[in-house]
Amino acid sequence: MSDVDEIKSRLNIADIVGTRVPLKKAGRNFKGLCPFHSEKTPSFIVSPERQTFHCFGCGKGGSVIDFVMEYDHVDFIEALETLAEQAGVKLEHRPTDTPQAKLKDKIYEINHLASEFYAYLLTKHRLGETARQYLKGRGVSDKSIATFSLGYSPNSWDGLYKFLRKKGYDENLLETAGLVIRSPRGSFYDRFRGRVMFALKDHRGNVVGFAGRVLDPNAKDLPAGRQVQQEAKYINTSETPVYVKSNVLYGLDVTRGAIQKENEAIVMEGELDVISSFQAGIGNAVAIKGSALTEGHVHLLRRYCERLVFALDSDMAGDAASRRGIEIAERAGFDMRVATIPGGKDPDEAARANPVALKKALKDAPPMYDYFLASAAGRFDRTSAFGKKKISEELLPLIAKIDNAIVQGHYVRKLADLLGVGEETVTESLGQVTRAMRQGVVMGEQSIPAKAGTRREQKLESYLLALLLQGKTADLYEDLAESVTPADFAELAVRRILEELGTYLSGNTVFLVKDFVDALPRELHPAFDEAFLWDLTDIAEDEEHYSREWHESVREFRRLLLKRKIQELTTKMRTPAAAPDADALREDLKDLTRALQALEKASQIG
Repeated sequence: MSDVDEIKSRLNIADIVGTRVPLKKAGRNFKGLCPFHSEKTPSFIVSPERQTFHCFGCGKGGSVIDFVMEYDHVDFIEALETLAEQAGVKLEHRPTDTPQAKLKDKIYEINHLASEFYAYLLTKHRLGETARQYLKGRGVSDKSIATFSLGYSPNSWDGLYKFLRKKGYDENLLETAGLVIRSPRGSFYDRFRGRVMFALKDHRGNVVGFAGRVLDPNAKDLPAGRQVQQEAKYINTSETPVYVKSNVLYGLDVTRGAIQKENEAIVMEGELDVISSFQAGIGNAVAIKGSALTEGHVHLLRRYCERLVFALDSDMAGDAASRRGIEIAERAGFDMRVATIPGGKDPDEAARANPVALKKALKDAPPMYDYFLASAAGRFDRTSAFGKKKISEELLPLIAKIDNAIVQGHYVRKLADLLGVGEETVTESLGQVTRAMRQGVVMGEQSIPAKAGTRREQKLESYLLALLLQGKTADLYEDLAESVTPADFAELAVRRILEELGTYLSGNTVFLVKDFVDALPRELHPAFDEAFLWDLTDIAEDEEHYSREWHESVREFRRLLLKRKIQELTTKMRTPAAAPDADALREDLKDLTRALQALEKASQIG
């Protein structure tokens, strides 16, 4: 038995979760208010039988290890070690013993030494005098230099290389860490030379890489065998086993406590934006080192807060990359606002020039959609037909993605006022955009294709699976198989679980949850858990009620299935390719229509 399995076998997930979340018995499960999103009605379910949890509000779920990782904001290793101590398990096979983990540890070690090397040169050595004066001119204090681990890379080709080689590190490892570059002739030289250095750290404080800002804007870069070229203002560590730019938020290791306390992160672009803001008393800022959020950034921030305030240098509404990042954050459920920096400055300048005004701008940041409306109004001519067209093309897809009908109606009215047209005109255009989005195309851009089946049908399929798994599974499956097959289910995960269940029951007369799940492919576990943890408390204790609910749900599924097949067949008959089989198709259509009529008649009688 592995360490992970041993820990899980000794702990009861309901006990672990119950120390952090108030739980109430709900049949054979427990339920409570989800700790990962705000809700008034409990939708967070914990199953001692499956040793899993699932929230039907935000979708989070998994094992006891997943819960501790999410709740305590720690990684897998930290969660495993915490639970191992509680379970009294001594970890025999530590996750850090793998070759990949050992390589990462070596790179962390090298980066830490490089950070100390750069910091010493900046704060203690005469070579760092120019960099010290530069930072002083930018208003960066000695305290901030220490807090954010700033440094200076010497203006030589091999200063760091020689330092780390003397420490015994292999040159190939230094290249893997992204600190040195191999020349065409096979020799090595420092990636960073003559720059102010910003240590890039993960949320745990490990140095994963560096960003270097050039001091001399006229400096030339001349690697051996290459032509002279202007040096970039900023350069970053190349991607390594520990550094992926899209997963790193500058300053998070310093500001995550304030972010969690405020339940809000101020999203900025550059390192100096964060440092100057931090000095001005804005302690919950991070930098994305670019103009857009990524999936990795959103995943990190969702651990600590529910609200994002964007304080970027550029106009996000006119930037496609920024808008994609905002859509990612919106899907994650963030409350998003956008601040307009006072005087059109960047946060760094604003924090130094007028910190009070910057704080006010952040506090008064309007909701994202209000910002988009104001931005579009400022960039396009609202009095011309072309300007109105551009505004509508930019804003309608955004408004169409608002789930809440009241909020959507609010912005429909605001857009109508902005364009000087009636609400019905905007509503009609919104309908056209929504239909186009469902077909997978929005304003000429490829979008996410619509899922098979309607939302109602998808929910019914999941509910049927929940009734099947939580009731007398073997008997219910036999009943279901008399009228439909797994292939009739549009949801792929539900279909595959039913197929696996059919195979399992063909060789077992009794349904044992653990045995079945052990044989189930791991990618199907989340869908299984969602069905198995569906809250059926209201009907679980009443056998007659449960049976009635099952039969009514199966009948409704068959009705929707027949309607879907009729629609698919009708569509097929309109195509030229179907002409040779027209008579047979018409007969099939009649059979389906008669079956639907008979089912609906039986429903009325029943």
